[in-house]
Amino acid sequence: MTGTAPDDGSGDDRPDVRPDGGEADADLPGTDLTVRTHEAYPRNALFDWLDQRLELDHTLLGKAFPEDKYGSFLLGEIALFTFVILGLTGTFLGLLYNPAVNAVTYEGNALQYADTEVPAAFASVLHITYDTTFGMFARMMHHWAAYLFIAAIALHMFRVFFTGAYRNPHEPNWFIGSTLLLFALVEGFFGYALPYDNFSKTATTIGFQMTGTIPVVGSFLQSLVFGGAFPAGADQVIPRMFFLHVFLIPAALVGAIALHMAVLMRQKHTEHAPSSRGEGRPDDDDDSLVVGMPLFPQQFLVSTIVFLLTAATVAFLAGFFPVQRIAAIGPATPTSTPSHVGPDWFFMWVFGSLKMMPSWLGEWGRFAGGVVVPSLIIGVMMVWPLLDNPEHPVHFTADPLDRPLQTALGVAAVMLIIVLSIDGMRATVAAVLGVSDAVLYPWLVALTVGMPLFDFAVVYWLLKRRKRRKSRTGTAC
Repeated sequence: MTGTAPDDGSGDDRPDVRPDGGEADADLPGTDLTVRTHEAYPRNALFDWLDQRLELDHTLLGKAFPEDKYGSFLLGEIALFTFVILGLTGTFLGLLYNPAVNAVTYEGNALQYADTEVPAAFASVLHITYDTTFGMFARMMHHWAAYLFIAAIALHMFRVFFTGAYRNPHEPNWFIGSTLLLFALVEGFFGYALPYDNFSKTATTIGFQMTGTIPVVGSFLQSLVFGGAFPAGADQVIPRMFFLHVFLIPAALVGAIALHMAVLMRQKHTEHAPSSRGEGRPDDDDDSLVVGMPLFPQQFLVSTIVFLLTAATVAFLAGFFPVQRIAAIGPATPTSTPSHVGPDWFFMWVFGSLKMMPSWLGEWGRFAGGVVVPSLIIGVMMVWPLLDNPEHPVHFTADPLDRPLQTALGVAAVMLIIVLSIDGMRATVAAVLGVSDAVLYPWLVALTVGMPLFDFAVVYWLLKRRKRRKSRTGTAC
């Protein structure tokens, strides 16, 4: 049980209620929140011990976290916990990494490079991977935590979009969350470049060229972000990227996460659709109450379990599914480009958009595919709450099946990202199908244009039909 939340001026002064549906008992001795919180936890020795010594903030600890029957609210916590793992493993790796590209002689356990001159950055990653105790495990955990970090943010935003949880008064956290996703993508790009293997060199070169295609400010942005030409000036670029990857972008991420959490604690979560409250709970149309459990100790214990499961999952993936095996890729060389080159999965859709452009467009094609198309997609995502926002506050999530236009647009956007990602892997797909790139290209262009439109039309028609039937019968379909 938690106490009644005071009016904090946020527009969401809804009192918290117990998970069994009962509101904080106004007849409990005393009127202040402290007394009620103590009454709520008569057997919690740890809480009492800490409270007697630290005078805990009962308003904060009593914040209600809405019940979550589906586990979807935990996606944000998974993103937070993978970021913690990234910080811990990144600190370990950063202390051992050498951000330099001058040739050094590698002496270690990777036999194919023993007594061979390789770039210093590549050699340091070999030392971490093959010559340092738990080095490979820490490096794989860092990679998998990065993958899950971006995936959890994306899935969290999908959940928020399809359920309409971005609506008034929750627009600020959508804007902050969108910025977090952009920071995470940029952080992944800089990190991908650091091993200075042949894959990362090629991918970084593509990013450098795409930046240079931006009219007017392209050259300035190249100098600002990369610090020099790439790959010719790699001795300047790699240290710059190392600084951005281990300090500047993580600092921005920490600030954005802190702001995101502050807004969340100020406003509280949205609840699932009110019809899920069940018998004996507040009325379905009563949004003045929050049904859930307090931050401490219940939600704290749930979050602890989620953290342990997240860490165990990352450790399992790191131990059994190694990625970015640079010994098999080889160091960066100025004269060769590896076959089937491509970025990490979270940039594959941008790579696909770039490859979709006809070669005869030249630099303008790189600008359109690598900058314009991704910017349009990301821009629409960021400003969406301004386009779809009710005048009055909404504290419940919506059923995606009751939102034909928004759900159809979301499905179409997801399909567009999927098809563009497939085009980014065109060489691999062509090899699997036993056809050439030239044969596959027109089919992928048609799918890129046609599939999102087709999915939008089908989903919109089905949900509109369902909505009409529901309005006629007065019952859920």
